Amino acid sequence: MVHPFQVFILGLLTVFLVLLVVVATGNVIIWFVNRFYYTGPTAAVKETDPAVVAAITSVIQKVTRGSGRVEKIEKC
Repeated sequence: MVHPFQVFILGLLTVFLVLLVVVATGNVIIWFVNRFYYTGPTAAVKETDPAVVAAITSVIQKVTRGSGRVEKIEKC
């Protein structure tokens, strides 16, 4: 005789296993694509306008009171 609690536990385990398979499959797909198809940024790096660099550096110096420095400027 099957008890309702046994059916409940079987259902929970089934859902858990299906979700585990979905997560594992997603991770494998992500790993595979990153490993074999990702080539990194291919766009040519454009030089930043010196006036923009000077303005950003000036603002950083002002805000941090001279203790900060600009290491990298990226377009968001």
